[in-house]
Amino acid sequence: MARPLPIALVFSFSLSYCRGVLRGISRYAADRDDWTLTPLAPGPDLAASLAAMKPQGIIAHIYDRRLAKILSALRRPVINVCGIMPQLSFPRIGIDDQQVGELAARHFLDRGLRSFACIGHPAHGASIARELSFRTTLLKNGCGSDRYHVNPAHPFDPTCTTPLLGKDIGTWLKALPRPTGIFCANDILASQVVEACRQHGVAVPEHVAILGVDNDDLLCGLARPPLSSIALPDQEVGVQAAIHLDRLLRGERKILAKPLLLAPLQVVARRSTDLSAISDAQVAQACGFIQAQAHRRLSVSDIAQVVGVGRRTLERRFRTVLGRSLAEEIRRCHVERAKALLADEHLSLATIAHRAGFGSAKQFATAFRATTGMTPRAFRQRR
Repeated sequence: MARPLPIALVFSFSLSYCRGVLRGISRYAADRDDWTLTPLAPGPDLAASLAAMKPQGIIAHIYDRRLAKILSALRRPVINVCGIMPQLSFPRIGIDDQQVGELAARHFLDRGLRSFACIGHPAHGASIARELSFRTTLLKNGCGSDRYHVNPAHPFDPTCTTPLLGKDIGTWLKALPRPTGIFCANDILASQVVEACRQHGVAVPEHVAILGVDNDDLLCGLARPPLSSIALPDQEVGVQAAIHLDRLLRGERKILAKPLLLAPLQVVARRSTDLSAISDAQVAQACGFIQAQAHRRLSVSDIAQVVGVGRRTLERRFRTVLGRSLAEEIRRCHVERAKALLADEHLSLATIAHRAGFGSAKQFATAFRATTGMTPRAFRQRR
């Protein structure tokens, strides 16, 4: 029997992202009989627990300097899966925050919004990168954006319980044009913004539409209204972290010269962004019909008939208002529905193709790859 390899997993278990990463590590370790996995919380007793455990390798969500110092002192291979402090020297596997910001901007733009804001932490690397990408994407589309930063002295709170918004948040929210799309750097912030809106009489989504990141099912479900959020490939982060730790334990040293960053999965739309700010009533009607009927095959002629205008007229107005064709919008909505269905591992690709309105599995695969850059099967494996 192989000599046991104790692996320390230093994570805050209240965070949905961390639990997803741990599931991915578990998936990889299922084929490594010599690995013994020990979860440890990053509390005041961590240093003593690590000294007693004597791990051979560590995977950690490193969000502050105290934790980084403790792990560095062990002189053991460490993989970091947190983007809050990207300047740390540990090999890092995480999320492509630039693509997160782009996806957030596109979600709001697709709803016809022209007023935008973002809320983040000015001292957190992931938040800074997401905000910069969000604002840059909007500028490329001719739109500016407002912003609200939490107090930079606030440390990261893995328990999700520390109030982060200042007393001025109500005044700031009320001063925003209506409607405004607000992008929050994570679900912790977004859920607190939803509550602030409720307390200050700002309607969600009618006055402000709110989007978070992490797709934490608990935080998103507890928010009133339920919170839209960007889902991340947390389990794949865990798998890749385990793979690269394994390589380090086998003696490889030249790995991850730069961070391995994985693209976000999709926006999981809930009530908090369920609005359309499209000024053209018939274009808005067409968009609503496409989204509602994304489970079946649609043609441009079908939509023109429902809206009650000529096909060419609707096409022209659609391009003028949204900058894309009706056919492109149909495909986008079909692909978004397929992304949601791919989360159910019991559904075959043929079944998903049918339920997402595609004529065949081949047509589904072609459209999905053209839109996302990957096959449906590869997308499913990243979850």
